[in-house]
Amino acid sequence: MVLCFGCKPKIPKEIIQPDQMQKILYDIHIADGYISSIQITDSARKVAAVYYRGIFNKFHTDSAHYNRSLTYYYSNPKELDIMYKNISRRVQMEKKRMEKADSLSKSKIKKPTPASVK
Repeated sequence: MVLCFGCKPKIPKEIIQPDQMQKILYDIHIADGYISSIQITDSARKVAAVYYRGIFNKFHTDSAHYNRSLTYYYSNPKELDIMYKNISRRVQMEKKRMEKADSLSKSKIKKPTPASVK
């Protein structure tokens, strides 16, 4: 088993490491989801630029470093596949959390009873 893990190629230092890249991809896809809802193209571009810049700042990187890393992961699809499986799980967990919060907030809203409406 040790030999199997020892043979796994290391990700170059100049590439964003998988755990960090996964977080960046998650944030970018969340931002893309919001940006896709903006109907005016020029506004969407402006919002996208601000969001992406914020994401890159959050993770102490830039678009060039991100693009080099993404190109690396495209040429190593097994690594990218693992990241996207984790991202998908995270999205599903977030969706369940939001659904639960939504159902709790709906249950707190009381409908007026006939006796209370006068």
